[in-house]
Amino acid sequence: MGEVEKRSLSLFSEGTRIAADLFTPHGDRPDTGWPAILLCHGWGGLKEHLNVYARRFAAAGYMALTLDYRGWGESDGRVVAMSDAPPLMVAGEVTMKVRILREIVDPIDQVADIRACLAVLAAEPGVDPARIAIWGSSFGGGHAVWIAGNDDRIACAVAQIGGYDLPAQYRPQGRARAIDKALGRIDPAVPQGIDRVGELKGTPDLARMREHSQLDAAARIRVPTLFIDAEFEELNNRLENGWFAHLTVRQNGVPTEYVTFPGKHYDVYDAYFEPSVAQALRWFGTHL
Repeated sequence: MGEVEKRSLSLFSEGTRIAADLFTPHGDRPDTGWPAILLCHGWGGLKEHLNVYARRFAAAGYMALTLDYRGWGESDGRVVAMSDAPPLMVAGEVTMKVRILREIVDPIDQVADIRACLAVLAAEPGVDPARIAIWGSSFGGGHAVWIAGNDDRIACAVAQIGGYDLPAQYRPQGRARAIDKALGRIDPAVPQGIDRVGELKGTPDLARMREHSQLDAAARIRVPTLFIDAEFEELNNRLENGWFAHLTVRQNGVPTEYVTFPGKHYDVYDAYFEPSVAQALRWFGTHL
């Protein structure tokens, strides 16, 4: 593996400080700048979990950026007023008690954080802003699809072992939570631990998940997109997620491939780490 430089960044997403790591290839920068990859981790992941991928991508000649979503890892938590706070009727500074929320899985907030990082990456002096890719894994694979379908700064995408929408069995609960939140029946709006999805870490904001369809975004993708799945995926139905998204993108007339490895969800991170990285680098080398 070639030498790479790691630099820690602090940036802002809707006023919240976001921690990120930027990896730069070793050697002379191309005249137009390095191509770049923004990496999105999964449900309860941290940027540290993806830095091994970022280093590999940087060693291959790409700038690579990882991040902690708000409320996770080294990023600030979400600030909410206490339920008994006085009405906030005057603009300006005020001193008040607040509550800090952490480890909430909110896809809309996470997409906002990704787009803030994308803005920083595109403005980085060493980056060619015309050659930026998005790579996401697990829940982040869904984010990669959403960003690729909604942001014209993306030149190509890789979505790995993705789950793209709230499973059907949680949708009635998501609608009920939306009512609870709007009427102030729960305090704060997403109490930690109130809901769970399987054994996954963190509290899902089911109301927000219900209104945010990553899968629908596949119909808007107009850039080359690679889907990587586990053949025996146990967390998501891959035929209704990765395979369906691949077929949707194919209808758009842009290059797309669907690749599987003979394992379960988490096997892609260890047993099939090397071949999955090789597939992603092949895709970036062709389309970025």
